Amino acid sequence: MAFCDLFKEFVPIRVDEDIYLRQHEPEKDARPFWEIYQDEDNFTYFGGDRRPCDYDEEREIRKEASRVKGFYGKREYSWVVTCQGEVIGQIQLFNFLNHNTCAEVGYFIKKAYWNRGINTKVLKAVCRFGIETMGLERIEAFAHVDNIGSNRTLQKAGFMKEGTLRKRFEIKGKLYDCNAYSFVRG
Repeated sequence: MAFCDLFKEFVPIRVDEDIYLRQHEPEKDARPFWEIYQDEDNFTYFGGDRRPCDYDEEREIRKEASRVKGFYGKREYSWVVTCQGEVIGQIQLFNFLNHNTCAEVGYFIKKAYWNRGINTKVLKAVCRFGIETMGLERIEAFAHVDNIGSNRTLQKAGFMKEGTLRKRFEIKGKLYDCNAYSFVRG
């Protein structure tokens, strides 16, 4: 199957009986994601532009809709992580490189679900999809050097640490080092 054909119909993933990965539904997901983003603990090591703010439904729906547009624009494959139907996070493949044989993976789940092995299960499922369905040869990931949980998750999911990139992440105006990982086709 051609790479562009993978973006015609979104493929959800059943990870186990409780965990399901589905496409973003902007109106349905706007508030749950806004709530996740408001908890500072969820994003201690996040390198993006996250700031607590008042809920603005229109703005939040636009943010979620951008994930769906990213899918149809063949820029990202972004899943909503649900546990027993509750929105608990997100995982995505993006930054497709080398004639679409390489991608980066990024993920987060809310703090109430940390240390349960959920991220590891989700990451393994998405890597299987990336390698077996999308035909990727390499999946890259980056984790803040002090983010013990994310570094451990990547290692448990079969990623190999390739090194440390100095001053790679910007968080609240300060630069931090990150570890670079890869998962490659066996």
